[in-house]
Amino acid sequence: MSEKLQFQTNVAVDVALKYKDGKEVTGQYGDQVLYTLTDGRVMYVPPIVKKKIDELGIERGELFTITKAEKKNGTRRTIEWVVATDGSGDRTPQRRVGQPNSQAPAQRRGGPVSAAANGNGHRPSSPSEGKGFLVTGQGQFLLQALAAAVDAAVATERYAAACGTELQFTSEDLREIGLSIYTSGAK
Repeated sequence: MSEKLQFQTNVAVDVALKYKDGKEVTGQYGDQVLYTLTDGRVMYVPPIVKKKIDELGIERGELFTITKAEKKNGTRRTIEWVVATDGSGDRTPQRRVGQPNSQAPAQRRGGPVSAAANGNGHRPSSPSEGKGFLVTGQGQFLLQALAAAVDAAVATERYAAACGTELQFTSEDLREIGLSIYTSGAK
């Protein structure tokens, strides 16, 4: 049985679909959509996530980000699923590593990157452009290693702050941590 991706609240997760369409299922938590990911895991998401994936035109093998964001409205807390194709997702609930303030780059530019843009505001000239290496197993593993480095840095910075110590990782630190994870996992 495939490993099930568990979404933690306010943690952006980078994923790529093995197949474009998910399978609609009914389970313990009501109607959900089952997707198989390129790394062999599966994820169950509510139908609203499928709708957002379809609206963004996400293709199989394309890397995108899903965040199960907790929103507060007075004393009430709700969940909002955020789907983004620029690789950053909506990480506003957490401070992004290497950013001087808590705003994500897309927010500083004035809004989210369009679904068809490549992150620089330019449209790829063909649907397969920009995927290449990301579709391979090694490409996915490298992306996972770099994402793990970001997650580890964020958790470490939070822990340091709770202990009264200021700590901030640089992009070079993240690159080195990510590449260490990648090379140790490739052995």
